[in-house]
Amino acid sequence: MKKIIFVLILFLSCYIVYNLTNTSKVYYLALGDSISKGINIYGANSYGYTYYVRDYLKDNNRLEEFNGDYTDGDYRITDLISMIRYNDVKNINGKDISINRLLKKADIITLSIGINELYYKLGSDDVNIYSYMNDLIDDMDVLLTYINQFNHKKVFVLGYYNISDYQEEVDYINNKLRELVINQGFEYVDLSKIFDNNPSFFDKKNNFIPNNDGYLKISKIIVEKLENY
Repeated sequence: MKKIIFVLILFLSCYIVYNLTNTSKVYYLALGDSISKGINIYGANSYGYTYYVRDYLKDNNRLEEFNGDYTDGDYRITDLISMIRYNDVKNINGKDISINRLLKKADIITLSIGINELYYKLGSDDVNIYSYMNDLIDDMDVLLTYINQFNHKKVFVLGYYNISDYQEEVDYINNKLRELVINQGFEYVDLSKIFDNNPSFFDKKNNFIPNNDGYLKISKIIVEKLENY
């Protein structure tokens, strides 16, 4: 009996020590357009939300590695689709690494894509905007389905927001995007309640690029969701 108790105590001691010393670190992959890249209103790279999320993970000793090579101000939804479909390769730190390998490796993925395309068409008079938004959502469905085929653990997809007189249109596409994201088992990040026509997060009227406070706010929303992960 004493031997059994000793073994149990030894086992519990090892278990407690393991849990106190073992820190689960994550690989963080950022995907997307100018919002993911952290572009400012002058078109230059600034400190975007992905860097704040990275810093949070690093400061809490949870970051294994961060990759933002698949973020670019010119990326469209169809660009990311093509990159995943044909397994695009980039030279990262002297090594050729494919996007599909990154998707498989990632524990956390953040994705913000399509707002460039959306606002370009919202400002155009020669397009049926609702038909266009439906096509945009169809493309998002393809993109998220591709991402869902890989061994990810947590995917955050950012919604859109209204910076002008497009509330009805933005609400329409956000409702469709939210449903799509949830159906894929991903996390929808609702920005509209905070960002819609909120000048404190933008430095230029009718420009969807957030200022530093805006990028920081996006990161805080994601970090709150990560704190229990």
